[in-house]
Order: sequence, then C-alpha cells, then structure tokens
Amino acid sequence: MTTISILVFGLAVRRLKGRKIIFQVALMGMVLSLLLLPVSLAEFMAPGKAGILYIFLFINCGLWILLGYKLKLLHFSIAGSLGALVTLYFLII
Repeated sequence: MTTISILVFGLAVRRLKGRKIIFQVALMGMVLSLLLLPVSLAEFMAPGKAGILYIFLFINCGLWILLGYKLKLLHFSIAGSLGALVTLYFLII
C-alpha cells in the first residue's frame, strides 16, 4: 500500500510541477509515504533492532534536506534537519 501511494504521489508531483501549492501538497504526501517505507522495511528486515531503523531514518532525513535544497523549499530542509536531530536524540538516550 505504501509503495502504491508513493507511485501515485510521485506521478502527481511530476504532473503538477508548475502549480506551486498543489505541487507542494503532492510532494509532502510523497515524502511522508517515503518515510513509512523504511520504517516498515526496517521492522520487516530486523524486528526489534533499533539501529537499522535509525540508519533508515537518517538516510530519509538526508533525502529531505537534499530535496529541500534542490527545490528551494526551506520547510523540507528544516523538517529533515529537525528529524535528524530528533533521531539523534533518541539514539543517544
């Protein structure tokens, strides 16, 4: 189900690139779906191993930061940075 939603939102992002608000809503839907995929994948691959989950979350946050930088969307860079900080916080504790 997550993969299907990523594909649907991805197609919407490609199609709605010229429309600012709708494009950003579709992009947010796609990256939130992309956030669910590694969490599900980590739980499937290594149940109970938080280290794998943290690695996937750091990669995901890095992608958000890069996407924000590339598309000049400050809120994506901020969300990725905050997500990485929160993940690091829970990794340390």
